[in-house]
Amino acid sequence: MFRGLYTATSGMMANNRQQQVLTNNLSNANTPGFKEDQTVFRAFPKQLIQAIENSKKGTIVPQNIGSLTTGVYTQEGIPSFLQGPLKETGNQTDVALLDELLPTNPETQQKGSMVFAVAAEDGEVRYTKNGSFAVDTQGFLTTSDGFAVLGENLQPIQVGSSDFTVQDNGEILLANGTQENRLWVGYSENPQQFVKEGQNLLRWTGNPEAAPQFIDNVDLLDGTPSFMKQGFIEQSNVDLTKTMTDMMTTYRGFESNQKVIQAYDRSMEKAVNEIGRV
Repeated sequence: MFRGLYTATSGMMANNRQQQVLTNNLSNANTPGFKEDQTVFRAFPKQLIQAIENSKKGTIVPQNIGSLTTGVYTQEGIPSFLQGPLKETGNQTDVALLDELLPTNPETQQKGSMVFAVAAEDGEVRYTKNGSFAVDTQGFLTTSDGFAVLGENLQPIQVGSSDFTVQDNGEILLANGTQENRLWVGYSENPQQFVKEGQNLLRWTGNPEAAPQFIDNVDLLDGTPSFMKQGFIEQSNVDLTKTMTDMMTTYRGFESNQKVIQAYDRSMEKAVNEIGRV
């Protein structure tokens, strides 16, 4: 009798988790370089239902009825690395990566992704798609959250002021004409191995040998030397219309499971108050 109650409860918990993910996507719709999370519903392992019957010979014989799924849960959000629209800002410190130039993997029919490298608070290398940079008081190039942007040698880049030019291949040309390092831009064929750490940072959790590699050869882009654009930022890839629709659908699913629990509650109340008096 209570099996359906547990199933409806798990459905409510799954809908609640999905709503949290959608809300987070919606709140970051204006965050440059943000990648929306997608949730996946998965069912609990199925149980085999059997009925026990007495045979003509007096022995107990189990009879298979079939399998039954006893609930559902929401898998953790999986980031979608589809490129968001580019927005021209005119700021010299803004740089956008052009993922649409990347070749498609013939086996998976998926494109890889390019990322910038930054130094996290613990000194470890992290990655980001947010190219909305700034220059700190010491003249170092940083993210909008203050993390140092790393160059080709994985060291912070000192540009002095915001008056600099980023070449098509990531080389930085200062106002006085001197070249100052080169932006570290990495490429990954499987960006789904990134895990979000907050503040628009990504951590690689996949095979270390398959970690993002520094793009030092433009052959990856089929001979196109330009894979970044200065004065532009990549906007969030969150689709506001789709997200709002998904939030309404999730709410209706939560409401439906709630009504199932209320129906079970009324059935149990009737069993206790009426059948129990007989």
